[in-house]
Amino acid sequence: MHLSLHKKAFKKGLLISNGHETFHDDLTDIIEDLYIIDPYYQKENYLESLELFKQYLKYNNINNNSLKIIYSSGLENSADIKQYLNKNFYILGNDLDKFTFLSNPYNLDKKLFQDNIVLPDVSTKFHYKFISKKNNSSGGLNVANDHTSRSIYYQRYIPGTTYSVSFISNKKDIQILGFNQLFIVKNNAKYPYLYAGAMTLNLDYNKLNYYIEWIRNFSSMYKLNGFCSIDYKVYDNKIYIIDINPRLSGTYRLYKKKYNNIMNYHVGLTSGKMVSINNDYHAYIILYAKNDFVVNESIHKIKNKSDTPILGEKIKKNMPILTINLKSNDKEKLLLKIKDRIKSAMKIIDCYNIDLDHE
Repeated sequence: MHLSLHKKAFKKGLLISNGHETFHDDLTDIIEDLYIIDPYYQKENYLESLELFKQYLKYNNINNNSLKIIYSSGLENSADIKQYLNKNFYILGNDLDKFTFLSNPYNLDKKLFQDNIVLPDVSTKFHYKFISKKNNSSGGLNVANDHTSRSIYYQRYIPGTTYSVSFISNKKDIQILGFNQLFIVKNNAKYPYLYAGAMTLNLDYNKLNYYIEWIRNFSSMYKLNGFCSIDYKVYDNKIYIIDINPRLSGTYRLYKKKYNNIMNYHVGLTSGKMVSINNDYHAYIILYAKNDFVVNESIHKIKNKSDTPILGEKIKKNMPILTINLKSNDKEKLLLKIKDRIKSAMKIIDCYNIDLDHE
């Protein structure tokens, strides 16, 4: 909880996020008392059940009077908690019903799609050209790792690099913050599409006018609010929409370094056009544990890190260890930096490599 002497926009707020550091300082600038539920960095997972979540609220004497909810991640498989929050609290950004609905791109109005902006084909039966996927496949955790569950569907695999676009919406119009290349973990048998970071790209917006207009129409149709992102692939001269994230997501950390006060736009405290404060390329890499291990002092040798675990903490296999944040005024130099830092980190901690083959 954070206290300050100057008056802030909101009295109380609750951030729900698997990894909170990216949003913490921006939120404490506008919220007087900030509470955090972060299963990655708290011993108790208060999102395991609605009962535990209510216990957390009761223990901290939190009620719905003036409390604002800020959501990033963690509730993908917790329908009862999402319903409880939507019914009893005010959500900054998009409400959780809208998040649930739009997280499955196949719920979108078919009128939105065109010849060059499409969804991958789906099937109810397994096929070798398809990957298994859950509607809540945040971060690649529920992609291509289950061929038997009734809760999955099969999506045609689209080859090539995965991209995303990050934007701010105010229910009427959007501002594109930028386009990004996404990275995945290499050689993870359980989670072959595990999300491992992103890098900004300097793409020609004039060549993407049709896609930007599509995003504008989509945002207007569903009255999106705040920071959002869309994951997509480009294949055979078509844009394939892979995932929609109408919430604070990982690429927020790229753009908080390129623009001022993104959180103020997300929560509706300000509007108007944002102006970029630098032209640097930004990237972040999430390192995941290859096996269970205990954090020791060697972790301090890794540079430019955030979300750092405490000494003595046990990190379970496939869980995030920390994040490396990098920037450069040149894209190729940044890619070299990324490769170098990953190699260096792998010598220090037992972590997976990252797939950079398609940059």
